[in-house]
Amino acid sequence: FGPRDPLRAFRCPGLEGSADDAMAEVTLLDYGAGNVQSVFNAIQSLGFKVRFVQKAEDILSAERLIFPGVGAFGACVDALQRKGFMEPLRQYLKEDRPFFGICLGMQTLFESSEENPGVAGLGILPGVVKRFPESKGFAVPNINWSGVA
Repeated sequence: FGPRDPLRAFRCPGLEGSADDAMAEVTLLDYGAGNVQSVFNAIQSLGFKVRFVQKAEDILSAERLIFPGVGAFGACVDALQRKGFMEPLRQYLKEDRPFFGICLGMQTLFESSEENPGVAGLGILPGVVKRFPESKGFAVPNINWSGVA
């Protein structure tokens, strides 16, 4: 990874609001937890076709991949492993292809999480996802728009 435009994958000249046959495709990874319908609706509203991951090969053939996640780190990783998505996802990410991780979809990129000690993440990014320090006074779970420190 490195510095890059986080929206690079989704900027397609001529596709804003377009519904023609040439529209670009976004693959949505739904591992079975959370509400992906709002993400699906948002992608479609931008003029993209949406394809859901059904099998591991869908990850590898994706042009752009969005991975929203809700719940516990360990349960998410377990679901990815049961479905056979861990290795294809790791391969996709190592190729530095367009990816947008939302919540757990981003957290799983790290080596592990304090939430579930001993559960390995994808290991694409070095480090451990840590709980907010109690001194910050954030509610956990922290569901809002906050600045990134």
